[in-house]
Amino acid sequence: MQSTTTWVKNIGHLAIVIDDIEKGKWFFGEVLQARYFMYKGEQIMVEMGSSVFVAKLSKDAIDKTRQVGHFGKQVLDHYGFQAESPVQVDAFFQRIQSFKLEIIREPHDRSDGRAFYFRDPFGNLVEYFWYNRKKEHA
Repeated sequence: MQSTTTWVKNIGHLAIVIDDIEKGKWFFGEVLQARYFMYKGEQIMVEMGSSVFVAKLSKDAIDKTRQVGHFGKQVLDHYGFQAESPVQVDAFFQRIQSFKLEIIREPHDRSDGRAFYFRDPFGNLVEYFWYNRKKEHA
């Protein structure tokens, strides 16, 4: 029997390790044009709806034993930001190109919507996608 309790409503926060706070402010503030605030002057807290995206230096990471790879980051496959439309995916692709960030895969249609992939300035893979919810009900 399935419980009627909903334990998870949304992501409260996601934290990544970065190598430079100023580069983080540039990426989240200028490139993504997201609202952010500084926590203890050392962590970037990016407001995304009811969730928070945290960017912090390696010294502030909780599980330092799992830090591997460039800049001492923990293993992360990718993270993603959701678009409101397929047109917005293409427009944001142009914006990312203008900032000369590395494009991994250009905008493409897929069975569940439209997406492209790029690397953030810290080497993480980022997916920007529009999810076609109408396909769920087809």
